[in-house]
Order: sequence, then structure tokens, then C-alpha cells
Amino acid sequence: MNFSNKIKEICLSAGFIKCGFTDAFDLHSEREYLSLWLNQKKYADMGWMLRSYERRTNPFEVMPDLKSIISLAYIYDTPFTHKDEKNIPKISRYAWGNVDYHILLKEKLKKICSEIESLDKDIRTKFFVDDGSVLEKVWAKRAGIGWMGKNTIIINENFGSFIFLCEIFINRKLESDLPAEDLCNGCSLCVKSCPTGALEEYKLNPELCISYHTIENKSDIPDYIDTAGWLFGCDTCQDICPYNRRKFFTENKCFEPQEKYFNKDISLYDSVTESVFNEYFKSTPLKRLKFERWKRNIKKLKK
Repeated sequence: MNFSNKIKEICLSAGFIKCGFTDAFDLHSEREYLSLWLNQKKYADMGWMLRSYERRTNPFEVMPDLKSIISLAYIYDTPFTHKDEKNIPKISRYAWGNVDYHILLKEKLKKICSEIESLDKDIRTKFFVDDGSVLEKVWAKRAGIGWMGKNTIIINENFGSFIFLCEIFINRKLESDLPAEDLCNGCSLCVKSCPTGALEEYKLNPELCISYHTIENKSDIPDYIDTAGWLFGCDTCQDICPYNRRKFFTENKCFEPQEKYFNKDISLYDSVTESVFNEYFKSTPLKRLKFERWKRNIKKLKK
């Protein structure tokens, strides 16, 4: 078995459903697009993007001796669905379990990188889980994980889009995979389904996006935004995607909904105290909200 195949074997045996490689290079065209996007102030109040866009488009600033990028996909979908009732808040699928995926996947990647580095004393690696100065969707597309859908989310032909993306930077040249082909074709179901009109084809306006407002927005949610029943995040454009109809589910029970706060009346969520919130959700993505925004989102749903 050659070196590239050995790395794929290591990654797939750790539970990732897809692994691909691409050469590392300076992303000139992406830098120009991102710079224009930022200059047009389309980042809402996510000012941190201004401080990192150059590093995001030049991976050599992150790792000077970088040669290849390993892109990985980990599926998180489960066979559970929300009740379609107005008084029952909805939580994005990636967040309704009892684990923060950053922690879980970083533990996996730490072990993977340790095993890869044990293959040769001169190998160096650096891993990322939806953090750091990495344009993860760009590398995922180039490494053949999937294509960038019209909803701006990476879609895999076989497994759909309910996947976490991770990257490993490595100072060793690997055999690059072919980029994924865009298979959205004439379908625009995701664009048409967006409750707020935040989507154009391959473009997302964060100032209209429910996920942005219920998670990232630290101010009041504008009156013109109808969060459409979502308490945290929004999966509308993924739920309707034809590539998510095949229903591939994770084997990790940590991503299954927590019984106490899944498909329950909004009055239960509203009754949560700050101490209960901090304790119950401390190991989940919901902790990012903090209690004040939890109450803000509930208040918005009750209008």
C-alpha cells in the first residue's frame, strides 16, 4: 500500500466517510472575491473575517512547509425529525445532541495525526475543525469531498450535505484527487425554500440568514427576519435537497437529539434558568448562544 492510500485507510477507519487530497497553493482568485465581499460589507457584524482573510487564502502563512491538504467529511445526520408544529422550536441537526462536534472531531484528528506522523519522523501535520484560518469548503471541493451547492454548502453525491468538514495540513506531497463535479444542475429547490430569501444561487446574504441571526448575531434580531420556528440554526435548504433523501445516518449516538429538549413545547425552553442552561448545554454547540441570546431567540419565536 502506498503512502497516500495508507493515510486514507487511517482516516476512514477513524469514522470519516470521505477523505480526499489536494495540492496546497495560494488561493489568488478566492482572495480577490473575498476581498471584494468584505469591502462591500457583506459580512454583517462578523468583523473577525476582516482580520483573517489573507491567512485564509494563503495556507502557507499557516504552515510554511505545507505540501498537501487532507480534507475529511464526518456525517452527523440522524433518523429523527422535527414536529411540524408552531409551538415546538427547531434546532439545527448538528446541535441537538449532547456533544460539541469540535471537541469530538479534534480528538479523532489528534489521534489520526499522531498515527500519520509515526509513519515517518520528518512528517509534520496540523489539523482544523471548522476553525482556524482555513477556507474549508474550497479545499473540500478541490479534494473531491463534494461540490459547492447552490445553498453554499458542500454536497456529496452519495452522502448528502449533513457532514462536518475537517482538514489536515501535511508537509508531504500526496496523490491529489479529482475535484467534485457540480451536480445541482437545474435544481434550485434550496434557493426557493429559504424562508427569508437569504439565498441566491451559490450566494448567501448573512444579513437575511436565519442561522446567522439565531447563532452569530449578538444584537437584536431585526423585525423583518422571521426565524420560521428555528431556535438555533436552520436546516431548511438542506432538508429539501434531493441529495439528502438517501438518508445516511451517523453511527455516533452523541448526535441524536437530547430527549429533554427535543420536540417540546416552547414553554419548556422558556422556563430554563441561566444555571440550568449553563449546566445542561455546556458540552453542546448551544453553549455558543449564552443565556441572553437563548432568551432573545425564544422571545422572537413567541411574537
